[in-house]
Amino acid sequence: MFIEPIVPIKEINELTKVNDISKLSNDKKNELSFKSIFNNALNNYIQAESKVDKDIYELSIGESDDVHNLMINTQKAEVSLDLVIQLRNKALDAYNEIMRMGV
Repeated sequence: MFIEPIVPIKEINELTKVNDISKLSNDKKNELSFKSIFNNALNNYIQAESKVDKDIYELSIGESDDVHNLMINTQKAEVSLDLVIQLRNKALDAYNEIMRMGV
């Protein structure tokens, strides 16, 4: 598992101005902030959930009978949600650990 290094504040500001990872220069691709990683995971979950909602709607009105892809998309949304929850939990654990540190 790759652990992201701590980057100086000025580099984080430069990275947050760029929304698309593909637009970053080669030396900046490895320096992503937690905010961008969390936002990407959250956006992936939102997209997966909207696809599931669309599939359920189409199935309910009879436009589609593809239950197989509905179940696959449901699992993708569930895994995406699990990732977001784990990222949140790890961030809270890190915050609590920092707060327990003595000065």
